[in-house]
Amino acid sequence: MANDHMIRASDRDREAVVAVLRDAYTAGRLNAEEFDERTTAAYGGRTWGELRTLTEDLPEQPALGADLPAALPPTVTPAGPPRERRVGRRPVAPILPIFAMWFLITVAAHSPAAAPVAVIGLVMLMIFLSSGRRRRHGGGPGRDGYREVRGPGDNRDAP
Repeated sequence: MANDHMIRASDRDREAVVAVLRDAYTAGRLNAEEFDERTTAAYGGRTWGELRTLTEDLPEQPALGADLPAALPPTVTPAGPPRERRVGRRPVAPILPIFAMWFLITVAAHSPAAAPVAVIGLVMLMIFLSSGRRRRHGGGPGRDGYREVRGPGDNRDAP
């Protein structure tokens, strides 16, 4: 470890020394003049060495460096490969099953509105399927940190 006269003292170190001096004064080990002199020196101390000399003749020693962070625990790496997200099958939009039921009821009721409902449904289906064709290019992880992995049988845009 480095020399105590080279390590800079923090405010917490100075307060620790003053607390030890205060306890020594209360116990009668220091008189008022010594306590005042050492307290003034403690608040003016710049290194651990200067602070330790103020309490070296006392039975209790301050804990210097208590404000330093403890050694960091080793980082835990997750087991296995990075998380992956499957690409290919998209979840069905919530509106499509509702629309399909509406269309079936319209056809079963022999309603004249079946044709416009069928056209609207086909347009919605084409929009839904075409939005799935947009994909990210490149092999690295995307915005969300996942890497694209194609599912079995998904040969869309295959080279």
